Amino acid sequence: MKRLILILLVVAATSFAEDSGQHGADRLEIALPASKLERRFFEVVAMRATAIELALGPIFEGSADKIIVDLAYSREDSFPQDGPAIYDPARRTLTFRRGLVNSVGRGTRSWAKAYWPYYKNEEVRALLPAIEVIDDALWMAHLQEAAYRKGLSWPHQECSSLDIQKRLGCEMLTFGVEASRRQVQPFFNTNRIDMIWPDELGELRVRGQDDTAYRDVQLLGGSMLVRPLIAEFGVPRVLQYIAQTPFHIEGDNVRASAERYQEQARVALAASAINR
Repeated sequence: MKRLILILLVVAATSFAEDSGQHGADRLEIALPASKLERRFFEVVAMRATAIELALGPIFEGSADKIIVDLAYSREDSFPQDGPAIYDPARRTLTFRRGLVNSVGRGTRSWAKAYWPYYKNEEVRALLPAIEVIDDALWMAHLQEAAYRKGLSWPHQECSSLDIQKRLGCEMLTFGVEASRRQVQPFFNTNRIDMIWPDELGELRVRGQDDTAYRDVQLLGGSMLVRPLIAEFGVPRVLQYIAQTPFHIEGDNVRASAERYQEQARVALAASAINR
């Protein structure tokens, strides 16, 4: 396994950051010898970390300065089993499947420099899926690192609960977070808030998770919960708060619970901005 400690930017990403006057990703560097393909892969990791910061703000704020990035083969214990990457907050280690190195071609770097253009071009996303995999891994590390500092996990454990009040609230946060990292937001009629944020769970208790009404609360309700906070405080800070603050539906009332959650988030985020 190649262990790569990210402290300073690799050359390509450093030049990009300096040209933009940004230095938030100065932590990234390949610390140990690596093959040409591995160096190219970690250059793209560094570039995407810089691109996220330039577009949305710094990630990993409040975490340790060093994030260790590993490449693991399938025969190794650290190999990600449930996806292309896994983050271990206890070890501050982000591990990618070694096979991803081969998916980063020469054309990848030009699309890795800026965050939003990649997501605006569906053809490029289909041709260069490794960029999105890297982005997902960086955001996963950001969320899990923040949750870990509060003794929590991300996604929150309530997502696997059989109790709809616990499960649905957790799912709304998860879907809201996912939508916030993409420029395309789901469209919905805010005049039908009674369907998106129902005042009582009622029929949803007997509907399956694949039911349209249930999915609307998950996806649209989650987006409406998170999106106003993002507009006020930015993606990285809001995601950090969300990772550290589960959303609980109280008294079966999604609307009242969501409004309370947003109010408490605004107070906490405004206070943290003053103390920064």
